Amino acid sequence: MTLHVYHCETDTIRSEMVKRTKPDGEFYGLRLHMNTDQAITFWSRTQVGLQAVVSSLAMTLRQEPTEHPTIPGQLARRACR
Repeated sequence: MTLHVYHCETDTIRSEMVKRTKPDGEFYGLRLHMNTDQAITFWSRTQVGLQAVVSSLAMTLRQEPTEHPTIPGQLARRACR
């Protein structure tokens, strides 16, 4: 699934580490609060896995951006790897 967040009207994104215990195990998350009613959480079964996601995001931010046309309000789905 692809999530697009537009019009984030905040100067600061506050991050928070979270943990959830479910019947099938523990999950670790990195929650990014963008304002009072918007947050994105990245989940992993391990802290190492979560660190790998954050590392991948940081590497992506260092890449040259590519142009991709989008349709406002469209939700895109694609297979997870």
